[in-house]
Amino acid sequence: MTQTAAVPAAPPAVDPRDLRMPVWVVVWLTISAVIQTYDACYVLLGPLSHAGGPLAGFWPGHVFYGTFDHRYGQFDAFGSAQSWANLIEVVFIVWALLRAKKWSGVVIGLIVTVATFWKTVIYFLVEASSGLEMTRQSLERGDLVGFLMVAVLPNLFWIVFPLAVVIALGRQVHRVGRAAAASVVVPAAEAV
Repeated sequence: MTQTAAVPAAPPAVDPRDLRMPVWVVVWLTISAVIQTYDACYVLLGPLSHAGGPLAGFWPGHVFYGTFDHRYGQFDAFGSAQSWANLIEVVFIVWALLRAKKWSGVVIGLIVTVATFWKTVIYFLVEASSGLEMTRQSLERGDLVGFLMVAVLPNLFWIVFPLAVVIALGRQVHRVGRAAAASVVVPAAEAV
């Protein structure tokens, strides 16, 4: 009876789809870059862009939103800092989009989306920690529906969609990493 040597299984191949961004992520990042740029310009151009300012007509939705969230209706250092962060994120989003069909685009897309997610979470935490300092007035005037529909719901999109992107791209990175690790051949002397 002859004994045959076991042939090691071939390492799992990397699915080429995992090396590029899914189309829906490209669409989301494109929309995100436009909205973040538009939003940052509104905040950073205040008071010119705010209610009564000569540029307010370019941001009617923001002027309305500012009646619910005073961080948008007046100067606020945290809101200003977040707007500068938005512009930095947009630079990285554009970089990722230009490389959407490459692995580097997937990785940068994941990193910048994690930043978007946490920046929004921090925005909510700052507001909650301040006792709703910037949004409380809508509740005090009895406009709970307005508060939820204007101040809360739209902002939840900036948590839900980035979280979905983080999960999708994170799974891709995990699969590629697992395939890459399986393809590394460790010499027998080092394996011991």
